[in-house]
Amino acid sequence: MVFYDKRFFDKLLFQLSTSLPSCHLNSAPLAHMNSASLCGNLISQSFSEFKRVSWKPFWVGIVLCCASLSGCQKSMLQNVRETPLAASLKEKVTRKVPKHLEGLQVYLSRDQWVKNHHWSPELEWKTFQEDSAEYHLAPIEVQRWVFGSVDQNSLLSEISNQQPLTPPEQTTSEPEPKSKPSVPDQTAQSDSNNPTKQQKPESWSFNAFQDYFFDHKNHSSKRSENHGLDKFEALQELSTWDNLAGWNAAILWATLSPATAIEALPTLEKVALELPLRPQNNTKDNSGKSEQPTVSEAMQHAALNAISLVLSQADAIPLETRNRLTQRLQRPDLSLELRSELYLALARFTHPAGIPSLEQSLEISEQNATAPKSLRRAAMQACILHGFWFHTEQKLAAHPDEPRSFNPDEWPANIMQVRWDSDANMRWNFGYWAALIRHPDAETILTSQLRDADLVVQTKAIEHLGMMGSETALQILKEYAQSPAENIRVAAVKGLSSWGPMHLIPLKDDTSSAVRLEVATGLGKTPTAESALHLRSLINDRSSQVQHTVIQAISGWPDDLAVPLLLDGIQEGVYKTRRQSIIQLVDRTGLGGSISIEAPQKERVAAVNDLVQSGQLTGSFWGQLMQQGLKSGQEINQGRAAEIQSYFQNLINQPRESSEYQQAYQELANISPAEVKVLEKLIRETSIEIPGEIYTDLLVNLAPEYAALNQLTSPHITDRREAAQQLFVSSQNISLNPVVVSRLRKLMSHEQDRLVWRIVMSAVEKDNYDEAAQLALLAINHNWPDIRILGCEYFGSHGLPQYANWLLPLLDDKNHTVQLAAIRAIGKCHNPIAISGIQKPGESQNPSPSLRSLLTHSNRRVRFETVVALSRLGDFAGMQELLRISNDTQVAMKNEAVQEMGNSGQTRFVEPLIQMAWTERNNSTLKEILNSLDKLVPDSEQPADLNPQQDRSDQAKIWMNWWQTQHSGQGSRLFTGR
Repeated sequence: MVFYDKRFFDKLLFQLSTSLPSCHLNSAPLAHMNSASLCGNLISQSFSEFKRVSWKPFWVGIVLCCASLSGCQKSMLQNVRETPLAASLKEKVTRKVPKHLEGLQVYLSRDQWVKNHHWSPELEWKTFQEDSAEYHLAPIEVQRWVFGSVDQNSLLSEISNQQPLTPPEQTTSEPEPKSKPSVPDQTAQSDSNNPTKQQKPESWSFNAFQDYFFDHKNHSSKRSENHGLDKFEALQELSTWDNLAGWNAAILWATLSPATAIEALPTLEKVALELPLRPQNNTKDNSGKSEQPTVSEAMQHAALNAISLVLSQADAIPLETRNRLTQRLQRPDLSLELRSELYLALARFTHPAGIPSLEQSLEISEQNATAPKSLRRAAMQACILHGFWFHTEQKLAAHPDEPRSFNPDEWPANIMQVRWDSDANMRWNFGYWAALIRHPDAETILTSQLRDADLVVQTKAIEHLGMMGSETALQILKEYAQSPAENIRVAAVKGLSSWGPMHLIPLKDDTSSAVRLEVATGLGKTPTAESALHLRSLINDRSSQVQHTVIQAISGWPDDLAVPLLLDGIQEGVYKTRRQSIIQLVDRTGLGGSISIEAPQKERVAAVNDLVQSGQLTGSFWGQLMQQGLKSGQEINQGRAAEIQSYFQNLINQPRESSEYQQAYQELANISPAEVKVLEKLIRETSIEIPGEIYTDLLVNLAPEYAALNQLTSPHITDRREAAQQLFVSSQNISLNPVVVSRLRKLMSHEQDRLVWRIVMSAVEKDNYDEAAQLALLAINHNWPDIRILGCEYFGSHGLPQYANWLLPLLDDKNHTVQLAAIRAIGKCHNPIAISGIQKPGESQNPSPSLRSLLTHSNRRVRFETVVALSRLGDFAGMQELLRISNDTQVAMKNEAVQEMGNSGQTRFVEPLIQMAWTERNNSTLKEILNSLDKLVPDSEQPADLNPQQDRSDQAKIWMNWWQTQHSGQGSRLFTGR
């Protein structure tokens, strides 16, 4: 095939028509004659070989010979310019960008690809499994590479007063036959000289760009289908342009809907594998006018990612494309970033053992021979990504014929070495991979990681045990769910969410808002009436983040379960919760828009009742909830309740020998379990002392808790321990009734066994009602120090201000361990009275116990815990002293002080912590500083570019830049005054 330049060929024909007047072609049109075709080929070949020769007679002679051989005649050659072929060569057809594409074309005429640091293989896999319909588009924020920024509050660029970098029109030759589709050539023409055609381009932001293709509010409706199809056609049409906007459109097409983008594969290969990279110091956008267009490294990687997504969804993978990717990996001059991206790209359709150099990247050898950390992490992440695409339960269920057993040939031969990698990130990802692909030793691997030296590896192992589905894993998770450490309980809840709501319900009242937040997330994964009932109790949680999580978790639920929760959110939630609830309610039903979220609660409740009573909401919205839970217990009518009350009065007022007493006793001995609740309510509301025989004779046969109480009176310690254990088991399903706890307090006033006390306090540790507090008050006044410590721990876990008054006397306890437990508990009660103590008249010479009096204590640990407690209470002197301790020369003391600064909740520590991070060189201390900053600064206010997987020194720089740019002014400081 002869290649030639159309411009030179056009010039040659023109010169022939003017220089050879005597030549005459046959009468048939030139474009349809074989002789003319031969002439054209010979002319083209001669011109290609001698285009550098400027001797005109020589190539004219060649042309004359060719013309004579093909039977050229004078008259036809004179009319060359009048034939259709000549016209197509001389006059180019102008292809303009349609008006409906102008805004999108301008927006995409920039090289603005950025990596999404929130991307994960799991999120990507779940997104592409949600819906396989052609109109379904994957949301932009879950993609590994995004155009612009994932910050939906920022504009990509202000382009309202700018002209597009790539002109909005294009010239092309006559269209090729349909059997040879080609991308049209781009020219540099524009309408800038025609003011009547100039229009102000649209100003696009990332969230507008997202909504342009994806209708989040109606993702399951027909409207969403039409919305996606109409807008997506514009992207496909724009992808036919051979310029920067067209290339970006092709990448977006393949990213949003890879199953339909096989036609864009040639363009993607061109951007990813053929176009040269733009130099790092050249920030100028490519306009398509350059002879050799260039792209940024980020755009190249985005195109590779798009190719991978297309091939992962294709019915058959083009062998040539796959070979081009694998051959590129075999080049030794690749950058780490490109090699990492190729690992991930190939992992979506190639097993990791077949990816060149991936095994070498995982090799653990001498320090100087080990691959860089970023490349090793990318190789491990590629294994995880392949596991999602080929080894998840959904994938195996869709392809039952595929083998389910572990096949070592699919994975790098040295992957088991990662188990002992020095990088903690590699270790926990290895455990994740083992659990994901159901490795035969996965449970053993995760169990061993529970003893890892790194806390992150431990918590991740707990979380990943939830993927195992075994009874052993379930028991381990239940044990860790009772851990005193908050982060351990959070990880356990994440793992337990795989087993369903029944294992999450006991944790929904946890004292930690982080635990309750994960419970809400886990319950949201199971749209059932049981989950809805327990989520209702979290709608008015004291943490606004928990409320937000509830509304977010039910966004994909059916209306009949979600709408009642949204109505509760409008009535009970904080302002943000009410706003989210009303928006979701309107999107679901079209109703509720008239309800004012700023109105007082009384008005909101009335508005919701009017909406429900109007009949506009279907009764089924409430039916299922009412049937399963709200009326799950057997109802006791008023007549039966009055009858039980009459029997109870006879029982406490009549002598035991009377017939009234005997009749009442017989009637109450046969009541149902539901009626026991009525009897307990009567006992609790009675002001007089209840006869002991009601507990020992009557109730002991009606409920197992009262049988355990009766056993606590045994003189044998073994019996009492068994009784305490029975009460503990009962408390794990539902809190002990206050009547039981009140009776328990009287029995424990004579108990001296430490184990019985420990078990009993464990049974009531989550209950925050007065009877349980009175039991803890009895404990802190016990003669045994370890029992007094149990009482302190109870008060500290609930942290109510009134508990501080009960704990103050223990500040002078002779036992330092009790004294320390009391100080910690007081610091969590948020009662400033503990700072200076309670001064009573006539006691000026003997000051009452207080935290401030302990600042000069002889015991260093007592002084430190006192400083921590004062800091929690907002005392300035205590916070200043904690800052001084954070500069201690002992690393252990310094780390503990930094950790307590994060636990204090005082945002005044943010600035000094950032300053410490900027200069800190000890890795363990820097880790504690970053953890404390993460606790003190809400997620919504943290730096947008902060990534926990970054090096800690880089995180410290990000925090410093964030503080200087966002909180440098006095009016914008994060201080809350706490």
